[in-house]
Amino acid sequence: MHYFGYNIFMKASQLTLLIIFLLFSACQEVGDNKPILSDKHEKQPIIIINKNRHLNIAEFWIDQQKSPDTIIMNTKEIEQFNNDTAYEKKTLTYFQDIPTEYDGAWIKMTIEVMFNGLKNRTKYFEDGQKISNDFYNKIKEEMYLDVLYGNPKPTRYALTVNYTNQKIIPSTLALLKEEKQIHFDRNQNSALDIGTPLAILHGTSDGLWYYGIGPTSSGWVESKNIAFGERDEIANYLHTEEFIITTSAKNPLMIKGHYHDYTRMGVRLPYVMNIDDMTMVLIPSRNNEGKLVLSNATIKTDNTHKGYLPYTPRAILTQAFKFLNAPYGWGGMYGEQDCSKFLQQVYATTGVLLPRNSTSQSNVGSSIVELSGLTNNSKIELLNSVATIGSTLLHLDGHIVLYLGEYKGEPYIIHTVWGESEEHFALGRTAVTSLNFNDYLTKIDKATAIEMKIEENLLIAEVQKK
Repeated sequence: MHYFGYNIFMKASQLTLLIIFLLFSACQEVGDNKPILSDKHEKQPIIIINKNRHLNIAEFWIDQQKSPDTIIMNTKEIEQFNNDTAYEKKTLTYFQDIPTEYDGAWIKMTIEVMFNGLKNRTKYFEDGQKISNDFYNKIKEEMYLDVLYGNPKPTRYALTVNYTNQKIIPSTLALLKEEKQIHFDRNQNSALDIGTPLAILHGTSDGLWYYGIGPTSSGWVESKNIAFGERDEIANYLHTEEFIITTSAKNPLMIKGHYHDYTRMGVRLPYVMNIDDMTMVLIPSRNNEGKLVLSNATIKTDNTHKGYLPYTPRAILTQAFKFLNAPYGWGGMYGEQDCSKFLQQVYATTGVLLPRNSTSQSNVGSSIVELSGLTNNSKIELLNSVATIGSTLLHLDGHIVLYLGEYKGEPYIIHTVWGESEEHFALGRTAVTSLNFNDYLTKIDKATAIEMKIEENLLIAEVQKK
């Protein structure tokens, strides 16, 4: 009797423990998708985004895939995708396609459009002072545009010799749309990693700045940050058969054992040889006359891959998660990345070349699904049926994200995001969030697959022939 009573007691205790365990488990699952904020009424920073720690691990999401090593596009298909971006979408410029001369009036018009656009939307300097018309008048005078009338202007060719900010007008001053928006320099058009080719079309009267066209953006760069070379010399540098791709978010370059600069992810550099745990590469530098000189540099082999990574869900997710918690940098400010540059770097490791801004990225490839006008439930159902993890980007006004898939009925994304709202201060980093973060699910208007359909191939081949 005593033994029987003991059994009843033990079973009751086990049942109680099980109920308590389930209650605690349920509590842990509730609000996995909610950033942790206090009950205060005032704005507050987001410290923890996901209560479930596993959501911040690439392998967690890779493990959700049935075939994470499936090739999304092979080498030939990637080439066709890039050609479509360049020749059909016209949001990528190949170095070999740069004309040997440009019409002077076209150059002048292009520079003036950028200048006037910036002037009309900026009001403050970083220190809070208002921007005067005298400032812009002086800049326009320095741009020396009157010399662009007349005959076509011959193209000059250059490579960037370090990490280089690309500006809309030739000035290092931050120009703000709203007072105190110091993290949004509207004059910052982009940032170029070392070895970026440029078609140089014009320069300021003092010779300190040059206006040039890069692969995915154009603008002004400081003359000290570029080196001029011959067209064939630069083409040979860009198209060496043996090359490495940088695979870490930040990749230090060393010259003779001393730190020189770093590259971001997805930079292609000519391969020379391996030395112990380092890889020797060629990087551009400039002599005293501003001419191109190629120099040896070393980079940690663990931060590189010989040739491109295979374009698979595993590769894309692994690379994307290397940016987790990296700071947000508008247009490459502070040496960081914004939403579109984040994706551009990740996909560059596989040889896929994306355009520079979010709108252009949402229009590449041959598989685009319109989501605007659908209910949130319909959007989720559609994503479940058409989205390929590792290749699906989701666009909303001014922002673009990488779709990770669904967990507990909730769609998740990884993105580099500013993300300020009425409830919280800016997130300001690369993060995994629910697609319901700041009501993104309601706002997304397009799903884009970074792929090429087979039926598009013949069309692209015809465009190339032309």
